[in-house]
Amino acid sequence: VGARLVTAAALAESATPDVARAFARAVDALAGGGSDLSELDDAAFGGDALDALYAAFRTVQASEAWAAHGAWIQAHPGALGADVAARFEWAAAITSEAASDARARLEAARRALDAALGDAVLVLPSAASVAPAVDAAGAEIEAIRAATLRMTAVAGATGRPAVSVPGLTADGAPIGVCFVGPRGSDLALVGAAIGWAEHLKHA
Repeated sequence: VGARLVTAAALAESATPDVARAFARAVDALAGGGSDLSELDDAAFGGDALDALYAAFRTVQASEAWAAHGAWIQAHPGALGADVAARFEWAAAITSEAASDARARLEAARRALDAALGDAVLVLPSAASVAPAVDAAGAEIEAIRAATLRMTAVAGATGRPAVSVPGLTADGAPIGVCFVGPRGSDLALVGAAIGWAEHLKHA
């Protein structure tokens, strides 16, 4: 795992204000603990670029999910909850051309992200919000899900390992900090995260 930690402001923009404030404290704690930490200023992490990454990632993910599970879903109508069923209904309508185009856009985004990150470890909130309340409306849950995926799609798009370190709170509820390392650094990333967790205790 590279010793250099980097953040990207556009990723934290997806988070709720309470999570963003908690994450800012975490960044200060990491820097105060001696970590080599800097802010990425790269077009690959601009708001428009992340929106495009999320759109391509979501299309590819949905297409692959339908290819794997569509036959079963069609054979078992009513088996899914309304929110999941709606996502699969959208997935079923994705054409092979649209899926192919999304894969090409995702590959271009991956190359740009790899160029921006190099061997650095990306630091971001583990989720856009604390866990929603058990009685949260479906629209609220979907908004949180979309905002979180916009942030976390970076790891999925690049194939980089990610680990979430707990220990922070936002609005009185637990939240984590995510570390996304270079490809192939899985075990080293977990080992390094133990040390970063100590710094986060002071956030």
